[in-house]
Amino acid sequence: MLGKRKGGNKNIKDKLWIKNSLFRRFLVIVILLLVFMTGSYGLTTRVVKNLIRKNTETSNEKILHQIDAKTSEFHNSLYNILTLLAYEQTAYDYFSQSRLDRLNEYENLISLLSNTMMIQNDIAGITLYDAHKSKLAGVGKDFDVFAQVEMVSKLTYSNVFRPNSSSEAYFMVFYPVYDLQNGNYDKQLGMIVFLMRASKFSSYLVDTAITENEQLFLVDRNNVVIAGDREQEFQRLDASELESTPERFIQVVEQKETGWRIVSIIPVQELYNGMTIVRSSILVIYLITLAGLLLLLCFCYFIVIRPIRRIDLFVKNNVAYPTRRLAIEGEDEISVLAGNLNHMLDEKDEMSEKLRLSQRILYETELAKQQMQVLAYRNQINPHFLYNTFECIRAMALYYDADEIAEITMALSRIFRYAIKGDNVVTVAEEIRNIREYAKIIHYRFGGRIRVDIQVEEEAEDKELIKLILQPIVENSIFHGLEQKLEDGLVAVKVEIVRETWLRLTVEDDGCGMQQETVDRLLYQMKRQSLHRSSSKDSIGLTNIYQRLQLFYGETATFRMESSPGKGTRVEIIIPHRIPGKGM
Repeated sequence: MLGKRKGGNKNIKDKLWIKNSLFRRFLVIVILLLVFMTGSYGLTTRVVKNLIRKNTETSNEKILHQIDAKTSEFHNSLYNILTLLAYEQTAYDYFSQSRLDRLNEYENLISLLSNTMMIQNDIAGITLYDAHKSKLAGVGKDFDVFAQVEMVSKLTYSNVFRPNSSSEAYFMVFYPVYDLQNGNYDKQLGMIVFLMRASKFSSYLVDTAITENEQLFLVDRNNVVIAGDREQEFQRLDASELESTPERFIQVVEQKETGWRIVSIIPVQELYNGMTIVRSSILVIYLITLAGLLLLLCFCYFIVIRPIRRIDLFVKNNVAYPTRRLAIEGEDEISVLAGNLNHMLDEKDEMSEKLRLSQRILYETELAKQQMQVLAYRNQINPHFLYNTFECIRAMALYYDADEIAEITMALSRIFRYAIKGDNVVTVAEEIRNIREYAKIIHYRFGGRIRVDIQVEEEAEDKELIKLILQPIVENSIFHGLEQKLEDGLVAVKVEIVRETWLRLTVEDDGCGMQQETVDRLLYQMKRQSLHRSSSKDSIGLTNIYQRLQLFYGETATFRMESSPGKGTRVEIIIPHRIPGKGM
């Protein structure tokens, strides 16, 4: 128990250490922002890296399918030639003729085969076989491999081979011929074999690599390279070379007509081409943001916080050293404040000297009266002190030609005045003016990247509604919907009269959006919390808005929320233009 108490006391001291110093609070915020920026940088880099790799893989896959389409086109052309040749009357009859008839038709057949070779330049030889694998006739090249053919029942491609007597590589195409003219579809008359040059496929792979060191291959069923890298053509690839590793990425497309495969081998590091530039750009943006935060931290400390701390320390030590005065170091607003404090202390000392000459009883009576007056007006002085402080900061900003800080400070002062003024019921025009002041701050906060567009019907401007009903929704749209976007964002605020006596308030953004499940959960939580109101200070958020709508309007108020991932979020509120509980 003693250890727990010590730990609890330590946590309280840590909280007070932060809470009791404005500079420490700002420093903690800056540190949190730096941590957030670091995490965002890592996440952004990872997302962009994966996106670049995915795009590269997709582009490469499209190229492989284009090569596959060219190979299929070659197959279709070859299939048409084989079909025309096989069922041309001269060739078709040759399979079933006697030797004497074949001898008479031999010249015609050879002429037909020669003409066929002229149609397709890649045909190196044509040979006809009967149903017993006996060679009937042939033209062109004739290698020993023709003696080893096997009968097939459908069009088939062989693996690539290079005869010993040839420097070129070839493959064979087997086409069965059936007795179709007599209706005997199951009877095979013989087979036509095309001897094809493999060099044609090399043209399919020219200038198709999407990275500098990508390797593209067309391989047969034995993984022998038909076309691709010159150094590896007609070499057999090991199965391990066709598997992806941390160093290389493999993509394979099966060529269904030939039974071959199109293989792409890309070094993994080349999948991320362009990542260096993207990473550098993101890093520069984050470094600029970091420099801006550090400059703002230095400005707040040296120009605002340190002089205020000096005045605070002086006030604390004034009782022990009543004759000391603040040194005036400039002519800015804080220096003027220090001079006024010195003057006030001088007048206080003079008054004290006079009071010592008065009777003790009268002195004590007057002192008690002053103390009561201070307590009575304390709550009235504090807001005015804040207003004056805002004016002081604005004047300092103008003095240092920081017009944007001056305008932000003025906008913040007006928002503060609007928020703490006593009335809970305002007009639409007043609420819209407050949003315009908030929009100024957002404009500078995001460098103009996020825009707030406001449309109000003229007839609706003098209608009543409860205060701070739109600004928290606009704030949610910006910080939960648009801040994470890389592109520009828009928040559209619209106020219009519907059904003559009702106001429709709409806030719509084009931000990240939410899943419908998330929207339903938010609406459920708002309705659930509205049934269990506590006396604690309300937070300005959707739950707070929903609770105040129920409090002022009851069941007559309508609250809707629609959202779609990647498209944005829309919040709609419909209320009467007169408030029943106006004095609440």
